[in-house]
Amino acid sequence: MEISLLNILWATLSSFLMTYLTIPYILDVAYKKNIFDVPDERKLHTRQIPSLGGIGIFFGFLISFTFFTSADFFGVYKYIITAYVILFFMGLKDDLVPMNAKVKLLLQFFAAFIIALGGVRISSFYGLFGLYELNTFFSFSISILFIVVVTNAFNLIDGIDGLAAGIGGINCLALGGLLVMIDEINFAILAFSVAGTLVAFLRYNFAAYPQKIFMGDAGSLLLGLTASILCIRFMSSPAASSSLSIVSPMVVVAAIIFIPVFDLVRVSILRIFRGKSPFTPDNSHIHHELLSSGLNHKNASITLYVANILFIVTAFFFRDQSFLQLFLLLLVVGVIIVQVLFGWRYLYRRSQLYDLKNRIKHLEKENYLIEN
Repeated sequence: MEISLLNILWATLSSFLMTYLTIPYILDVAYKKNIFDVPDERKLHTRQIPSLGGIGIFFGFLISFTFFTSADFFGVYKYIITAYVILFFMGLKDDLVPMNAKVKLLLQFFAAFIIALGGVRISSFYGLFGLYELNTFFSFSISILFIVVVTNAFNLIDGIDGLAAGIGGINCLALGGLLVMIDEINFAILAFSVAGTLVAFLRYNFAAYPQKIFMGDAGSLLLGLTASILCIRFMSSPAASSSLSIVSPMVVVAAIIFIPVFDLVRVSILRIFRGKSPFTPDNSHIHHELLSSGLNHKNASITLYVANILFIVTAFFFRDQSFLQLFLLLLVVGVIIVQVLFGWRYLYRRSQLYDLKNRIKHLEKENYLIEN
C-alpha cells in the first residue's frame, strides 16, 4: 500500500511538471503559427487566445499514468488509452478546424463503447427503480450513454477561465481519494495524474495575455471522459458499499459531477422551451448567469468550485443515508445554492439600476444648471 501511495504521489507531481513545462512551448508554437481561438459575438474573450492547452493536459497525464500504473492493469489500460486517443485527436481537429457535430457525437459513442468493452461498466443500480444487477445489454447501453453525457457536460462548461479545469480537478481529487479508500489504486493514479495536469494548466488559464491559454475541446473532452470512467469504476466496486458504508454510490457520484451535468440538463431544457435545438450554442449557461451578476471569470469559477465542494462534502458525510434521503438532502442543498446565486444577481442588478437612475438625475440637474 505504501508503494502504491508513492506511485500516486509521483504520478501527480510528474504530470504537474510535464504540463507546466510543456505549455510555454505550446504557446510559442501557437503564436508563431497563428493558431488562436478568435473572439466572436458569442465568446466572452476579446483577444485572440491560443486554445491548444489540451495538448499539454493530454501528454502530461498520459506519460505519468502509463509510467506509474501497474503492469497487471494493461488489460483495461489499452481500452482506456485507445478511447483517450480517439477523443484527443477529435478534439484537436475541432480546435483547429471545426468538425460536424454529428461526426463528433458518433466518435464519442465509439470511444464510450471501447471503454465499456474494456470492462468499465455500470453493473448495478443498487435498488434504484427496483433494479440491482444489470444484464449485459443494459449495462453496456447505460454505461455508454453515461459516458457520452458526462463527457459533453464537461465540454459545455468550458466557457470561462478556470471553470472546466477547476471543477475537473475537484472531481478527480474527490474520486481519486474515494478510489484509494477502496484500494482501486490504478484508477486512483489516473485520477491524480489528471488532477496534477489541471493544477498546472490553471496557472496559464488564469494568466494574463500573452501567457494565457485555453484547453479547447482536446482538453475538455478528456476531462469529461476521465470523470465518467472514475465515476463508473467507483459505482461498480462492491467495496464502495462495504468499506465506506455508502448506501447509494450512485447518489454520491451524482453529487460529485452535479455542476456540469446540472448545467447540461438546465441549458438543454431552456433551449427546447425556446424552440431551439439543445445543441444550439448560446449564453444561457450558469457561468454566464454568474458573469451577469457582476462576478469576473475567476470569481465566478471559484463560486462554482465552492458549490461543487459543498455537494461532495454533503454526500460523503451523509453517505449512510438511503437513496431517497440523500437525494432529497442534495436537492435541498442545490436549491439553497441556486437561490443564493440568483438572489445575488437580482441584488446586483437592482444596485446597477439604482446607480443608473441616480446618474440620470445628476446629469439632468447638471443640464438644468447649464441651461439656466
